[in-house]
Amino acid sequence: MTDTLLEELKASQQLMVAMTQLVADDHPARVGAWTLRDIAAHLATTEKECFEPRIRAMAAGERPEFEFYSNDDRDFEGISLEKALTEWAGTRNRLIDFVRALSEEERHRVGVHAKFGELTVDGYLQVALDHDRDHLKSLERLAAEASR
Repeated sequence: MTDTLLEELKASQQLMVAMTQLVADDHPARVGAWTLRDIAAHLATTEKECFEPRIRAMAAGERPEFEFYSNDDRDFEGISLEKALTEWAGTRNRLIDFVRALSEEERHRVGVHAKFGELTVDGYLQVALDHDRDHLKSLERLAAEASR
């Protein structure tokens, strides 16, 4: 399951980047109050501050407890779209490499999330994939609007 999930995470990110670049020339492109840059910076920051450290702590056997993470109110004004996408790719690749190197026992270690309950490493990877897919739906709508 882990290899499939890791491939889906990689593919999801590549699709998100492609979709972002597809609509990037449409400067007024927004998803609600967020610009494409905001979405990319949100994804990069979530990966760096939430998914990667939490999965590392879980794999280390710390059985961490997590509150719901949000950076929705953060100001991403000083970050460019390209920089955010590059940072997200680096962090995602580092996370995938880390998880690929884990033993089966380490992948089955858990953390306890305030919203999702007890999660294994694979379970938290699924949360990350679901997060990607939620944002991808918004980008697909933007791309459809831009092509009209």
